[in-house]
Amino acid sequence: MASQDIKYTTRNDETFDGYLTAPDGDGKYPGLLYITAISGADETNRMLGDAWAEDGFVVSMPDIFWRQHPGPTADREIAQARYNAFDAEQGMLDIEDIINDLKARPNCNGKIAVVGYCFGGRYAHLCAARLGVDAAGAFHGTKIGLHLDETKNITCPVSYHFGSVDNSIPMEEVNAIKESYANHANAEIVVYEGHAHNFSTPGKPAYDPNIAKASRDAVLRCFRSM
Repeated sequence: MASQDIKYTTRNDETFDGYLTAPDGDGKYPGLLYITAISGADETNRMLGDAWAEDGFVVSMPDIFWRQHPGPTADREIAQARYNAFDAEQGMLDIEDIINDLKARPNCNGKIAVVGYCFGGRYAHLCAARLGVDAAGAFHGTKIGLHLDETKNITCPVSYHFGSVDNSIPMEEVNAIKESYANHANAEIVVYEGHAHNFSTPGKPAYDPNIAKASRDAVLRCFRSM
């Protein structure tokens, strides 16, 4: 597995940081855009990104909050403030530029999946709806419910995973997400009873290794179906 810090360039010639990790070897692999939680591209997220690379993906992990407050942070107040300040429409322009960068990588075969953790789940959903990606997955993704009018535009396989007692994502929202995908042939919306936010993230109080593995295995199957 090969990993490196990289620079992205936007359509307006702005630059910002990211992390790229990929399988060893000279072959071509599907790309995976990894959109982090509000903590950013910290060591835990890089570790999770490396695991996706071990499964055969070229993983691109941007410093998604570079316009608000760049870099990873363990400061909850800073993290929450940049989450609240994030401009979704500008963010989608940046994400489109990141996807174009990933597609142009010589070891990427042109297929693109998007995975979102917490904050990133909204943007995995929007990438599927607006940018024609090939698969989308989310772990306890927040604010997906703001964009259910766009679910009708999604044709790629998706796999979203939620906890039933997640204070950040009420079950009313999860049920609305399920309903919006009811007629989608390749949508998997899973709820884990009794589990809270961050069940998939090592080091968090609600982390559950068994549920983390079950949900990740499902998302991996989704990505391998594209």
